[in-house]
Amino acid sequence: MRAPIVFLAVILSGAAALPDAANAQLSPQGLLNGITRPFRHMFGNFGHDSRYRHNAANAERSSAEPTGSNGASAGSDLRLGRAGPPAWPSAFEDVLGTTFWPDDYAQRLRGHGFNVIADTITGRYETPRAPARIATTGSAVQSDSNASGAGCQDTAATQDNWPAVRVGQTIQVSNAQHDTLDKIQAAVRNSATSIKGDCPDPTALTAPDRLAALVQTLWTVRDAGMAVRAPLKDFTETLTPAQKASLASKLPQDTQKPDPKNASMNKQYQACATQNVEESERMVKQIEMQVRPNKDQAASLENLHKVSSDMAKLLMASCAQPIPNDLLARLDAADDQLTAMNYAATTVQIAFNDFYSTLDNAQKARFDAASR
Repeated sequence: MRAPIVFLAVILSGAAALPDAANAQLSPQGLLNGITRPFRHMFGNFGHDSRYRHNAANAERSSAEPTGSNGASAGSDLRLGRAGPPAWPSAFEDVLGTTFWPDDYAQRLRGHGFNVIADTITGRYETPRAPARIATTGSAVQSDSNASGAGCQDTAATQDNWPAVRVGQTIQVSNAQHDTLDKIQAAVRNSATSIKGDCPDPTALTAPDRLAALVQTLWTVRDAGMAVRAPLKDFTETLTPAQKASLASKLPQDTQKPDPKNASMNKQYQACATQNVEESERMVKQIEMQVRPNKDQAASLENLHKVSSDMAKLLMASCAQPIPNDLLARLDAADDQLTAMNYAATTVQIAFNDFYSTLDNAQKARFDAASR
């Protein structure tokens, strides 16, 4: 994954210097598209041939709506288990949820931005405890795929037939459509397993190592979304207009297009944009408090502060995007957000590693201990 990241950094080396200009002169959509466009041509679509036949009529009717806007930190709320980085364990679920049910999931997806980077660096997230084995029924099964350490264990009771079972509850699926829906489910299952397969214990890592792991995991989640694209395309081609309407966003379009230059901008955009900037400031202040940098280290910390602020502003772009009515377009938009987050994390990684390298052993130990 290093080569694509370096390639992106070279192409967009000027992007970090442009956030203020982007905020004032460039549209959020243009900025986000400029970052993610190269990757639409760099990666192919992936598919899986394994079969899975779900029976929506006999499936246990599970709770459909996610709880909370910050990504279901409680294990019981994760339908795919911890399929994402520790600071965002519901990442893959949020991508798929936004694709099929944007009214329920889009704001949850867009509620993640610079906070994921900041929480990864500072260790401000919940790590699962080693689980006591529990009995489950219906479609929920206990996942033991990540038994390498307590910080890596998937303690969530996952739903083996999500999202297919809920699709079958949202629209009336014909027999012919079951085949394409089965392929989507197979791709989802394989991709979720892949995300969980590369899972270092975050409690045993230093802050730079956690940030490097975040960069890798964000790419893995993005690749998982790409793996679903081909079977999803086949599925959408079988949908009737009525079925497409059932899976379209019901949110009024005029509330999805806030203007960042307008003082009366949409409240959801304002909250999202403010969160990104505030998370950047919080991270730097927490680092300063824990490390207590000397005068020689102050310049490097100030550079980290500037880079973090710039990347937080860049990630504001995703907040302003209208929610497409087309399923494939929503999946692409979610993948674009992951690409932008990965670029931001990679850019911050360079500045943070530079600052971390200036710390003495006592400062590193103090910071790493405080962030576990």
